[in-house]
Amino acid sequence: MGAHGQVGQLLVNTLSENDFQVIGGYRDPATQAPQATTEFTPVAFDLNAPIATLAAKMQGADAVIFAAGSQGKALLAVDLDGAVKAMLAAEAAGIKRFIQLSAFHADDRVHWPDSLHDYYIAKYYADEWLRHRTQLDYVIVAPTTLTNGEATGTLTTEPTATSTITRQDVASVLARAVTSDLHRETLNIANGAVPIAQCL
Repeated sequence: MGAHGQVGQLLVNTLSENDFQVIGGYRDPATQAPQATTEFTPVAFDLNAPIATLAAKMQGADAVIFAAGSQGKALLAVDLDGAVKAMLAAEAAGIKRFIQLSAFHADDRVHWPDSLHDYYIAKYYADEWLRHRTQLDYVIVAPTTLTNGEATGTLTTEPTATSTITRQDVASVLARAVTSDLHRETLNIANGAVPIAQCL
């Protein structure tokens, strides 16, 4: 879900190119989604809907990737409660694997930037719910500052506060996380020197 966001659009393409069958969640597929293909099915997915409705949309999926965000416009409804509802819906649909896009240092309020303080609050509590209030087999992907540069295909899992990472590399990590050997772990990432395939 969040398939229309900047990372979400790249993620849909990356998953499709790697032979995944993708169901992309959009608020309004008619205006936001690309054409359906044999590898890609767009669906209407409103995080304000009841959990049972969200679970019905997820039926048959092997994993959920939560990449939705409100760009600061609905942090409680989307970035926090929307994430929690997605987790509850996944469990109701019998899905075990859950990949969550978070942010570097979301787990440590000492490092929260003043300009994004409320965003980090939402990420912190959504991640905490995933860790402690679900039985989901999760990977929390926590990138540093995002850029629109060309993909590098390389990472460090020991970033610093000044590190950056391209959105395409984040999308590649999210896609690989689905079938990776990481289980109930948080992966901090920035562009570095190690091929993505060696980090997951």
